[in-house]
Parts: sequence; C-alpha cells; structure tokens
Amino acid sequence: MKFFVLLISIFFAACQSQPKPLAVEAPPMPVVSDEKPAVPPDQPIQPRFCKDDVYTQYIREEYLKANRIPNALGHAHEESFKALRYQLPLEFAGAPIEPSVAVLSWISYFTGRGRSEFLLWLVRSASFRDALQPLLEKEGLPPEFLYLAMIESGLSNYAYSRARASGAWQFMKPTAESYGLAVNYWIDERRDHSKSTLAAARYLKDLHQQFGDWYLALAAYNAGPGKVLRAMKSANSRDYWTLVKTPLLRPETKNYVPKLLAALIVASHASTYGFDIVADVRNRVPQAKVSLQNAYSMSEIATKLGVPESSLARWNPELLQAVTPPLHPDLRPRYELRIPAALVSRFTSIEPELERLALSDVKVHKIRKGDTLASIARLYKISARKIIEMNPAVKPQRLRPGQSLTVPVPSVQRNSLQARLP
Repeated sequence: MKFFVLLISIFFAACQSQPKPLAVEAPPMPVVSDEKPAVPPDQPIQPRFCKDDVYTQYIREEYLKANRIPNALGHAHEESFKALRYQLPLEFAGAPIEPSVAVLSWISYFTGRGRSEFLLWLVRSASFRDALQPLLEKEGLPPEFLYLAMIESGLSNYAYSRARASGAWQFMKPTAESYGLAVNYWIDERRDHSKSTLAAARYLKDLHQQFGDWYLALAAYNAGPGKVLRAMKSANSRDYWTLVKTPLLRPETKNYVPKLLAALIVASHASTYGFDIVADVRNRVPQAKVSLQNAYSMSEIATKLGVPESSLARWNPELLQAVTPPLHPDLRPRYELRIPAALVSRFTSIEPELERLALSDVKVHKIRKGDTLASIARLYKISARKIIEMNPAVKPQRLRPGQSLTVPVPSVQRNSLQARLP
C-alpha cells in the first residue's frame, strides 16, 4: 500500500514540474529575392535536408515518389531544394516545370563542380540574348529555347562535336542543308548565330508538329526522330518521362530535357545561385552588314578598315577560309559581311581599293613529266575517279606534259586589278 501511495505522489510531482507551453509565434515570411545567394561559391554542400522546412520536405517527397528512389537523391542537394522552392512554378513552353531528381542533379552540378563552365555560358547568353530571342519569337518559339543552345554548345559558334555537329545549335550537315544552311569549303552557316537560330527554330517547330509534345521534340532534336519514334512504339507511350524510365533511350537523351530545365531555372535566378553576370562586349556580333560584289582577302579588308583580322573573323564566324566566298550570278550574287555600323561608311570608301580574288570550286592542273593520275589524286587529296569524271576526254594511261586537267578542289587566284563596282 505504501508503495502505491509513493508511486502516485511521484507521478503528480512530475506532472506539476513540466514547464508551461510557450506561445508559438508564426514563422517569419521568407524573403524572396534574387539578391540572396542560396549556394555560397566554392562551398561544399552536404546532402542533408532541413526537416522543419515543410515545403522542402514536400518537394523532396514528390521527387522520391515520381522517380521511385527510396531514401536516396543522388546529387540533389538540400541547398538546391531551398532555392527551388522560391522559383516554382516556373514554365517551359507554357507548361509548369515538374519536380524531378534529374533536374535537381543538374542544378547541383551547374552550381557546384560545373560552376565556372556555367558562368561562361551565362556571360555568353547575356551577350547574345537580345539578338537571338527575337529570332526565336519571330518563328513562334518561346524565348526560353535560347537555353537549348546553351546546353548544346555553351552558345559557342565554334563548337564542333565528335559526331561532326557544328555551331551553337549543333546541326549535323544533312539537317543543316535541309533547312537552308550552306556548308562547303568556303562557309559553314551553322556557325552564324542568326542563320542557325532561325534554322533551329524551324526544325524544332517541325519536330513539335510531328510529335505533338515539346519534350518529345527536344528528345528527337538530340537523338533523331527515328530513335524516339521507335522508343515510343516499344514502350507504347507518348510521354517523355515514361520513356526516360525505360532502357529505350540513351542516357544522353534521358538527361537532355532535365539538363535544359535546370539551365533555365539557374539562369532565370542567377543571383539566387550566386552568379554575378556582366555581358562581355567581345561576344557581341555587330548587326550591320555591307554587301560585297566581289571576293576579297579578309586580311586586306581588316588592314584597310584599321581593325584586327581576328576581330573581323569573330564577327563573321561562318567564314572558314581567310577570304570571303566566291559569288555566282544565280546561287550567290552578293555576300553580306558583318562589321560595326560605325565602319560601314569607311568600308564604302576603301572597297574600290581592294584586290579582287578569283575563286572557284575547281582548279586547273597542268600535267608535268612523271605525273600519273594516282599522283595527282594524292596531291589534291581526292579520288582518281573524281578526276576522271571531271575530264571524260582524258585517257589516264596517256597523260601528256602540258595537258590540262580540271580538278574538283577550291581554287584561289589573285587579280591585280582593283575591284570593279557598278
């Protein structure tokens, strides 16, 4: 009996000793501002989550549920979630961006190990945005498609892949030519930012019309329409995120859309992620053009304009040789060269002094003693069959010294006369 009395007294004493509950104050409203960097530069981020942040927990659970990854988030870090909660909903092509572990992984990469590279991309985008986004909108594409060129090439006109894709939009030659871009010995219009942007916009519109979905169109831009169509047929699905969960697409294509969405999120809130962006004037390409009626040496043009030849080449990245391309009455009667507007009148005054160049896509070879068809083919790095096709009247076994052969290779000949202008 005494034992039970003692137990009851201890229980009441414990209850009376508990502190009174404190009044719960409402948490302060978060400051939504792009001025506060969510990821300190060069600071390692630990993969942990703030458990008292309800919204962060919600996004985390949604990512886990959508991707069926139990208790793991790969490279998706707490700081990326905290920054992302202030930025959603964010739209791509008119549709809200849905949470995805892959998107968070790319955000963490762009703000972590890939930070310096992404900063370079942001500087280029700041330099090219005003020139390229109106071209996309002119073709009916949302302006955020600019970031497709960012993940394709870092917005570099000189990018060239192992698969021989070239330019900011990474066009393959057959696709580029089918959309009106010239690719030959003299010029590669895949490297012209304006021309290639218009071609890319038209190609993307055609892909969207074919697939009826922007994410599938983007996958087709990366992998080719045939591969995406086969994957859709095998999976019996028209949903990009469903195809991503199958082995039917390559890892590069599975990461293509998440990488683009992550680039859009970070670039749209650059200050939040600690990026301080200032456009580099050296990246800007002048929009003024002069119409050339003859082919000229780039070196001579630069000298007479009083600008470095490297600057003239940077303003005209499509030019592959040190000359402007040959002109043809039907195919290319004139060529437009980009220069700053302040130099247009100067060019008009010095053009009559420029030396004309005779350019052609064939070269005349005079046969010398000891020449054979095989040795001539090796000299010009072409096949003997092409030489025979260009010279059907010539017998390969009877080449005579002094005889002329037409060889299908580009030729540059200087003319001592000054340019003749109408």
